Amino acid sequence: MTKPRRATAGLIALAATWLSFGMATSRAEEINLYSTREPQLVAPFIASFTAATGITVKLTYIEDNLVKRMQAEGDASPADVLMTIGLDKTSQFAANDLSQPTASALLDKAIPPQLRGAEWIGLSVRPRVVVVRNDSPQGAIRYEDLADPRFRGQLCIRSPLHQNNVALIAAYLVHHGADATEAWLRGIKANLAHAPEGKDNDVIRQLAEGRCSIGIANTVALAQLRDGREGAEWTTWANKVKTLPTTFASDGAHVNLTGAALAKHAPHRAAALKFLEFLVTPAVQKIYAAAELEYPVTADAESAPLVAAMGAFPSDTLDIDQIAASQKAAIALIKKVGFGK
Repeated sequence: MTKPRRATAGLIALAATWLSFGMATSRAEEINLYSTREPQLVAPFIASFTAATGITVKLTYIEDNLVKRMQAEGDASPADVLMTIGLDKTSQFAANDLSQPTASALLDKAIPPQLRGAEWIGLSVRPRVVVVRNDSPQGAIRYEDLADPRFRGQLCIRSPLHQNNVALIAAYLVHHGADATEAWLRGIKANLAHAPEGKDNDVIRQLAEGRCSIGIANTVALAQLRDGREGAEWTTWANKVKTLPTTFASDGAHVNLTGAALAKHAPHRAAALKFLEFLVTPAVQKIYAAAELEYPVTADAESAPLVAAMGAFPSDTLDIDQIAASQKAAIALIKKVGFGK
């Protein structure tokens, strides 16, 4: 569970900023937000949105199984906005006929096309990149290079079947096809320093301890360890590790994301769309992403200093829905290669 974060300076100005755009409403309304993002991370934006527009937001925190909850409620669901973490979960809304188009010129202008779909928007991104010790001479790297024999016995990763790795492998599959992806996975398996284990945090610790010399992790894991929220020992390990500029050979960095959608039967669609538009304004984006040390999804929002220090990772231009649709095939290849053997 993420620890509560202190209110970020600047929230008090959000209402005035939004009002200056002429977005306030003269009549009382309420929207229902179903969120798997923790309440303390969402509450500041809810308060600011209400102050700016007069629209109240009723928050329902759903720790998991948001899709199952929506399916159980059916057409009678009171949900207006659905907010979740992970490209797999974000794409499931449309795949399960639980969302509707988020047509908005403001959203289209603010969010890069690869980070939004017809029925969802990205709100922040988590690049999945190569990490090494600070003293490593390794420079910018491609995902394709991870199977190179020069890394034999040097690579640390968490389970390939964890969603973060499944999404990366699905993206590789879309870029290169099944045969090349299987060969790449076999190369990665041959390069492992030991069997996959733990979380991204453990990959970072193993690098710091010298158990391997190269790893794969989300930037958010490294940033959160550096900021001290997991304790001093983890911060010490994290400060011995750095990210590398990481891209596909013909594209950008693979990113996972947090996202949101309009519920299919949203009772207050217009007000709900205002809420989504509010979330991609620069001031809100800065604070939204900083809460979990993610990267903002919009180009004009500032990243937190700990995040900016890791560098910029322009995102892969693959369609996120295409990556999500390829995850089952990616899992089949992972199992075929047999990382546990």
